[in-house]
Amino acid sequence: MRPHWTEHPGGLRAQIKRHSRILVASDFDGTLSPLVDHPGDAVLCPEAPAVLARLAALLPRVRLAFLSGRSLADLASRLGPAVENAILAGNHGLELRGAHLDWIHRSAFTARPHLKRLIKQLAPSIGEFAGVELEDKGASLTLHYRRMDAMDFPKLRAIVDALALPDQVRMHEGKKVFEFRPQVEWNKGFALRRILRRIDLSDDAVVFLGDDATDEDVFRELGPTAVTVHVGSATAPGCARLNAHDPADAVLFLDALASFVSDP
Repeated sequence: MRPHWTEHPGGLRAQIKRHSRILVASDFDGTLSPLVDHPGDAVLCPEAPAVLARLAALLPRVRLAFLSGRSLADLASRLGPAVENAILAGNHGLELRGAHLDWIHRSAFTARPHLKRLIKQLAPSIGEFAGVELEDKGASLTLHYRRMDAMDFPKLRAIVDALALPDQVRMHEGKKVFEFRPQVEWNKGFALRRILRRIDLSDDAVVFLGDDATDEDVFRELGPTAVTVHVGSATAPGCARLNAHDPADAVLFLDALASFVSDP
């Protein structure tokens, strides 16, 4: 069981204090925003905008980054103006923006025609299911089924399993989603490594929060020296060092972090 972030405040404070600059990075859905039935309804926890603004005001001591499966434009629209100087990674790190890092992985271009064909293939098949939505994010596709009747899931699963995916596309499973992304060895962890090289920070100067399987790629990439926080069950398997109960608790953690940085 991972310890709750409040159990070792002295060690956490000391690690933050010994760095003149730190990166505070986070996932969005399920981490700073409660999971919702419809992806378009996701919003930050009520307390999050003020806390993020507090952290953003600590630039250049604190640099903010957000890594999400959402597209860059979608992610930016949900974070608000307080974090306009943050580094953003969309589509699980296939797109980057901020800190002169504007970049798109070449696989996002080569896979696009195949994803468009996949949309045409999937759309008629899933039309019979209520509560199922196919989201086109440009560099990837997400099939959401959180709102569907559980009795219909085996049939949907059979449709997805029967897809003849091209070599350029790989399917991934997440929390009530099937995701179709370019077939490339790239993930949020690699994207964060690219960010760290750009801003010249070591792993032990990083704080990262996440809740899903895609965030485990970051936890593994950073290793044990970073401050890593899993948001959700403390008994869920994973590589994070600390735990936060839910997005509201994750925001409390970030508020405490801002105090650690600000206090003399």
